[in-house]
Amino acid sequence: MVYANTSAAVKARADWVVTSSIAVELIEHLDSLGEKIIWAPDRHLGNYVQKQTGADVLCWQGACIVHDEFKTQALTRLKKIYPYAALLVHPESPQSIVEMADAVGSTSQLIKAAKTLPHRQLIVATDRGIFYKMQQAVPEKELLEAPTAGEGATCRSCAHCPWMAMNGLKAIAEGLEQGGAAHEIQVDAALREGALLPLNRMLDFAATLRA
Repeated sequence: MVYANTSAAVKARADWVVTSSIAVELIEHLDSLGEKIIWAPDRHLGNYVQKQTGADVLCWQGACIVHDEFKTQALTRLKKIYPYAALLVHPESPQSIVEMADAVGSTSQLIKAAKTLPHRQLIVATDRGIFYKMQQAVPEKELLEAPTAGEGATCRSCAHCPWMAMNGLKAIAEGLEQGGAAHEIQVDAALREGALLPLNRMLDFAATLRA
């Protein structure tokens, strides 16, 4: 089982593709069938899912460069400054951060939690790209970026994925206006077909959850 944020080549070697929003439900389903899981690449998300489900999960030792940087030391200090703030955490974060959370979930789940929780201040431990949509959902609340500074941190505040940031409005506009081969991505047909199999399995499973 591989996370959605992997290459087509990685997906083509997998039986399932999964997103953080349905990871727990899908692992519960496979566990009920007696399946053992090899999970890649994010060990924190894999460990979170394993703890939530009790399934037999073997995790690849990868991590997100954003969420892996959140540190309990700096977060504890921030909580002292904002003692009435709720902490929203993405499950790609280290277990020590997840254990401090008032809500844990995917991007969409964290936005839903922001609307549901009564707190007027929210500390958000995920990529800061979520702030725009979350602030739209709760304009009356104060959003605080979770710190990454602290013992073992490699940056002062790095809750920002440079690869996700490549998907900017300017680049999208240029692609739509210019079109043509310059903006096309060619994927080998056999690789595409292989990657689509586990992706479609996930989509079919997600459809059963909505039924």
